[in-house]
Amino acid sequence: MRCKYCGRDMIKTKTPFKRPVKGEMLVVPDVEVYSCPGCGAVYFPEETIRHAGKKIGEKLIQVAKERGRIEDEKEYLRKLREQKQIDLEEAIKRGEIKKKDDVPLKIFT
Repeated sequence: MRCKYCGRDMIKTKTPFKRPVKGEMLVVPDVEVYSCPGCGAVYFPEETIRHAGKKIGEKLIQVAKERGRIEDEKEYLRKLREQKQIDLEEAIKRGEIKKKDDVPLKIFT
């Protein structure tokens, strides 16, 4: 793979993926990325983004459980999916998206 900025060959490597969420730094260790040795650009493949998103979702649920914000994980996820459905319907009414199929309904799965 070539860097789209400087044209050099990118190197496949592993790095921690860090994301600040509500004042806490969530870390997914060892995610695969392509890094450019020339300009330092980093490319996250689609499968890496899905993996990191899933791990961060799992960590958010774990932290919420530890803090007593979630008692029943399945019920919590059901409510999130239900709210996302309502949000999609409102976005369609506002004309922000055309149909429900334009946006996936998966949450942390």
